[in-house]
Amino acid sequence: MRYAIRTHKSYAAGTEEGSNLGAKSEKTNKNLMTSAVIVSGVGAVFWMVPNFVFGWNYGTSFPEYGTGGYGSYLTLFGTYNPHWYLIPAMVAVGSATAFLGVYLVLRMRWSGFPRRLAVQNFRPVMITTWTLWVLNVFIGFIVYYFFAYTGTG
Repeated sequence: MRYAIRTHKSYAAGTEEGSNLGAKSEKTNKNLMTSAVIVSGVGAVFWMVPNFVFGWNYGTSFPEYGTGGYGSYLTLFGTYNPHWYLIPAMVAVGSATAFLGVYLVLRMRWSGFPRRLAVQNFRPVMITTWTLWVLNVFIGFIVYYFFAYTGTG
């Protein structure tokens, strides 16, 4: 958040010649964005996707995999869980966030990015990505509360 505000202020001040403030903040922003996308991607690949595919085993130890995947989140004993809708919401918001994050990193870092796919002003896309990420974290806390903490999913 701090670097996003600093970068915005630097761009507002201008990046004309003789001022390295905007270029320095832009480099910091690119590095932080790339790091965040990589760390989130690793977490998603090694934690979220297997958890969604294989599901939790609400047995004696926490966590254990292997109860049948996403179906175990949606139904229990042949009836829908009270908060089943949180799982598809989290998958949808998380997937959109990951897609936009990867898009932004490729757009910022890859000089061969296709012109027809490149937005000129990617600040609104960054704000949308950040907003979706915060929303996904919030949904994640709610999922944890209902499915793991209270067990009433």
